[in-house]
Amino acid sequence: MDRTELVQQATTKVAKKYSQWYSNCAQFIQEAVKIEDRDSPDITIPFEMWGGQKDALDTILSNRLTVIMKARQLGLTWLVLSYAIWMMVFKQGFSVVALSKREDPDAKELVRRIGFILKGLPKWLIREKKMAPKDWQGLTWEVTVLSATIHHPGGQPSTFQSMTASPDSGRSFTANLVILDEWAYQMWANEIWTAAYPTINRPTGGQVIGLSTNRRGSLFEFTFREAMRGVNGFAYVFLPWNTDPRRDDDWYEATKKALPSAVLQEYPATVEDAFSAGEGTAFPEFSRDVHVIEPFDIPHWWYRWRANDPGYTDPFFWLWFTIDPDGIVYVYREYTRERSEDRVTYSAQAKKVVSMSKMKDEKDKNVEENIAFTVVGRDAFTRHPETGKAIVNYYHEGGVTRLIEPPRDRSTDRIHRKAVVHEYLEPYLDGNHEDKRTAKVRIFDTCTKLIECIPLLVTDDHDPEKVGDSEHDHAYDTFGMGLQAWHSRGSKKPNDEHVNPIKEHKERKARGKNRRKLT
Repeated sequence: MDRTELVQQATTKVAKKYSQWYSNCAQFIQEAVKIEDRDSPDITIPFEMWGGQKDALDTILSNRLTVIMKARQLGLTWLVLSYAIWMMVFKQGFSVVALSKREDPDAKELVRRIGFILKGLPKWLIREKKMAPKDWQGLTWEVTVLSATIHHPGGQPSTFQSMTASPDSGRSFTANLVILDEWAYQMWANEIWTAAYPTINRPTGGQVIGLSTNRRGSLFEFTFREAMRGVNGFAYVFLPWNTDPRRDDDWYEATKKALPSAVLQEYPATVEDAFSAGEGTAFPEFSRDVHVIEPFDIPHWWYRWRANDPGYTDPFFWLWFTIDPDGIVYVYREYTRERSEDRVTYSAQAKKVVSMSKMKDEKDKNVEENIAFTVVGRDAFTRHPETGKAIVNYYHEGGVTRLIEPPRDRSTDRIHRKAVVHEYLEPYLDGNHEDKRTAKVRIFDTCTKLIECIPLLVTDDHDPEKVGDSEHDHAYDTFGMGLQAWHSRGSKKPNDEHVNPIKEHKERKARGKNRRKLT
C-alpha cells in the first residue's frame, strides 16, 4: 500500500470517527475525553463512564432544564464540562457560561479542567492555538484564567466563560448553555436564577444544568423537589454515594465513622437522606411517625381556630387547628396554591375558606364550623395608602371574621415563633403506650404541603434561634402563628376573669344543647 492510499485510508477513518462523535456525545466522551484522577498512578485517564454518569448524560441530552443532586466526588463536573466541550467542538458559535461559588479558586478551576480536557483531545480533531502548525486549518483552542475559546475556521468561535456568583451575574450574559456548579452553595442564587433564566428562555431554546450536593433550604433543593413533583419543567437526576462502583459497604461504614454528622449530606444513599441531612435543620425533632396521622372525625364540640399568612402574588397559606381534652393540638386542613396556578384574590380566598369550614354536628349533619378566631399575619392589618383598605377588609367581605394579630412577645416574633414550634413538636412518651411517642401537635396526612415543608426548614445563618428565609415561609409562618395564638391563650392560668377556652367552649355547647331540649 503506497503513501497515497495510506493517507486516504487515514482520512476515511478520521472522517468516520468525526461523524460518529458528531452524532454521539457518549461515544465522544468515552473515546476522546481524558480526565484527571489524582488517585490513579497515571493522573490522566480515559473517561470511562459509570452507569449513573451515563444515565445523567442521557437526561442532559434529552432536556433543556436538568437538576442533578449527587453525592461527593462522582465526576459529575467532569461529565458536564465534557458535554459542554462536545457542543463547543461540533457547533460553531456555541456559548457556555458556568457560575461557581467563588472566583478563586472555583471559577478558575472549571476553566483549568476545560483546558485539561482540550489538551487531551486527538490532535487531528483540535490543537492548542499557540502550538498549531502554521498550515493547520482545523479547530484550535486557547484558554485564559476565566475563559476558553474554540476557533472554527471560517465560522464563529465557541466560548466558555466561568463567572463567580454575584447578585447581577445573571444579567451580564447570553448563553446557549448555563452550568450552575455547586448550585446549592451559591450566594444570591435566587437573584441569579431570576436574572439568568430569561437569557436562555428563547424560542430556539437554551439549556441549563444545575448540579450540587444538597444544602438544606437552598434554591437548588427547592428546584429539585419541584422537579420531582413535575411542576417546574426540570428533569432531575439523583446519584447516590455508590454510583462509583469502587465504593462498597465497608467504604461507606468507614466514611460514616469519619463523618458521623455529615455523611447523609455529603454521601446520601437516597433522596430522603439528602433532604433530611444538614446541621442547620430547623426542626430535627419532626418525624412523620410521630407527628403525621390519618384523619379522624373531630367531635363537634372541640375548640377550633384558623391561621393565615396572606399572599396574592406569592402563594397564600391557610390552616385549620383544633385541640382535644388532653391538650393535643391537631392541624386538620390546609388551603394554598402552587406558584404555577392562577392567583386568587383575598376576598375569593376568604369565600373558599368559609366554604371549606364545615363539620358534622351531633346529629351528623354538615354545618358551619364554629371558628373561635383566625390569626393573620400583621401585614394584613396595614391599610393601603390609596384605597384605605387592608387585607383583612377583603377577608371580611369574603365572610372570614374574628380576625386577630399574632401575639407579641418580649423577644422578636421570629424567635418566639421558632421556640413555640419546638415546644409543640418535641416528642414524648405516650402515657397510654409506653413504647410509643407522641407530641403536643399532630398533623392530618391530608395537609401535604405543610408536612412537606417542615423537614426543609433551616435555621437562620446569622441566628440559630430563628428560621431562615426560604420558599417555605408561608406554610411555616401559618403553622407557627396558629400555635403561637393558641399557646398565648392555653398557657394562661385560669381564674375568675379567664376561663380555660376548651372547658368554656364545651360548657357553652352543652348549655345550648340543654336549652334546645327544654323547649
